[in-house]
Amino acid sequence: MSFRLASLAALLLSACGAVPAPNPPVDGGPVDAGPQPMGQSDGGLDLNDVSFLFPLPEAVGGESQLLGLAGLMPRALYDAVPVIIENRDQSQLYGAMRVVSARVDPCFPLTAPPEALVCAKQIRLVAQPLAAEGRDVTTEDASLHLFFDLTDAQFDDAVQTLKALRALAGGLTAGAPLDVHPTMRAQGLGGPYALMLKAMLARLCVGSANLSRVAFMHVSAQGDSWRFGAFDVVSGVLVDDLIPRTPELKVQGVQERGTTEFRSGELLPSAPGDSLKVLLSESTLRLTDEKTLTKALKSALTIENPGSSSPQTIDCGSCHVASRARNNAEQRRMVDASKWPEAYVAASRFDVRRVDAVGNDPKALRAFGYVKRSSALSLRTINESAVIAEALTR
Repeated sequence: MSFRLASLAALLLSACGAVPAPNPPVDGGPVDAGPQPMGQSDGGLDLNDVSFLFPLPEAVGGESQLLGLAGLMPRALYDAVPVIIENRDQSQLYGAMRVVSARVDPCFPLTAPPEALVCAKQIRLVAQPLAAEGRDVTTEDASLHLFFDLTDAQFDDAVQTLKALRALAGGLTAGAPLDVHPTMRAQGLGGPYALMLKAMLARLCVGSANLSRVAFMHVSAQGDSWRFGAFDVVSGVLVDDLIPRTPELKVQGVQERGTTEFRSGELLPSAPGDSLKVLLSESTLRLTDEKTLTKALKSALTIENPGSSSPQTIDCGSCHVASRARNNAEQRRMVDASKWPEAYVAASRFDVRRVDAVGNDPKALRAFGYVKRSSALSLRTINESAVIAEALTR
């Protein structure tokens, strides 16, 4: 058993079952995994019971219905992070940031093999700047990822709240794929479900008291290049963290100047010895040999599989591009890697399709948030949610 699954086994994670093989996606959209099981009646937590993508406010003026950075991230720490949108005022962005997604995790790995596994119990939040687009509220393509460590008592509080939230969900989360939260979409951000969830986050994510890590995604003014980096919070100060698989690198870039029909992407830099970069360029993808293509697809599958990799073993850029690049490559080269040994296999009760609205847009690098008003998720996020839901159900 891999290090990630072994750690969750200690949290009573059971063995995973099989899921149906995916059908080919249509028109560059997300993978269709075929018929999926209906919701379970045993009360087990599901994907949308541990990971939450908030709906966007229905109209301009409703931004305050989502949590802002005040109380979550001290302004001094925010000011120490690189500006996340090129040529923008830092103060204006701080006020525009809102939490768009949240996830509870019983075992966020702090070490990588061959070191002994050390975990942190956490709540993780993703914040994006909101903006007005006519009468609608939209998002800007940059983000902060905030990590909050929980004590055992705080984590017990979170788990009990998750169970109470499931009771409030009205059955809408059972068997549902991960996307904009179905109950909050039905009730609105002022409904009982959203109010309970936001109260939990405000109660347990208490800024400088337990904020342990901050990651950022910066976007260029042209919207075709991104930079990723992360900091640990040590004694109230941000300390640079190194990008996994890229020795001594503190910032990694991704550039994409292509389209859904013809990708032209690049990791800056790519991880040494990794073939994933083959999947990012349409011209390279068309010409590469079968052996290299297989290596590249296996790399993407490993990145998507929580049992084979962790945030301590994957570089930021590769993690954010892997899902859509693999889906696109399988379509272009007519390959189905869904049954390969490297692929993650979820417990049969979970619907682990990627059904986000952005499909395979190569400029959608978001792992759990929005591109404009369209939901954007990675398979890594979906698969981690299945692992977490199974662990917390036992």
